[in-house]
Amino acid sequence: MEKLDALRDDAKTKALGRMGNALTAFKAGMASDDAAAELYLKCLEKEFEDQKLSSQDFRERKRHESERLDREGTKRCLRHQLRWLVLTLEAAEKPDQISALVPRASEAMESIFDSPAQFEMNVEALRQPVTQTIFAKAYQLDGLKVEKWPLTPLDIDQVFEQVFFPPLRAKQSFESLREQWMRRIRYEGIAKKEWRKPRERGEGDKDEKTIKRESSVEYEKFVAETQPELMWQMEMDLYKAGDQKRAAVRMLEHIQTHVTHPKAREWAAQFRGLIDSAKGAETADKTDP
Repeated sequence: MEKLDALRDDAKTKALGRMGNALTAFKAGMASDDAAAELYLKCLEKEFEDQKLSSQDFRERKRHESERLDREGTKRCLRHQLRWLVLTLEAAEKPDQISALVPRASEAMESIFDSPAQFEMNVEALRQPVTQTIFAKAYQLDGLKVEKWPLTPLDIDQVFEQVFFPPLRAKQSFESLREQWMRRIRYEGIAKKEWRKPRERGEGDKDEKTIKRESSVEYEKFVAETQPELMWQMEMDLYKAGDQKRAAVRMLEHIQTHVTHPKAREWAAQFRGLIDSAKGAETADKTDP
């Protein structure tokens, strides 16, 4: 048992050492776009060394990657990826203190969505789980487990559901919760308008004009169908969090405004269920001896 304890402590010490070294390297890579690209190439070289691949293979791969890294949008994307990876490591280290990461996570998200053109329409690296990036693999962090923390900043739904909304619901900070919901909806719109996924663009030789036209159609569908549904979810969330009177008024107005929406009947049924439940609870309180 003593030997087992010693092995466990040794493994923990090595893991903490790797994480400490990784955080130092990642924070240095976050310093600039060029620093992020340089760290990427260093991690790529380490991957080749670990797999015992030839130096010639690495030089060929490095040449290819260097051409890709000449694009400013690619380097900027890697820099934001490193930033989210650092936050993920800290969330894994102290899972019971995730609320302390909210301000920095908020800044990280805003720095991504405030200027969507900075990535030159290339955000594929930000869609990749940060624990599966070449940065994480180089420091043997690809097996890292983290709960209640999204592994990519472009998983907008989970970023807000797991990080931003819970503390506001717990404190019944209704105005702040509503503001965060509006922020989430804005981010969803930006992602749909600016960063269509490759599978949405489809295969084949489509010219830029065709791609822009298809993007416009997708965004119009988001505004017409998805955005009203998210607005409804927001009011439902506020109602359940305790802001019942104001949320109920806004829900009724929402149904009236979007009466032709495909989900209008479903919304009406949900609204009636909430009101009937509230009336039932009020009646039970009055008859309770």
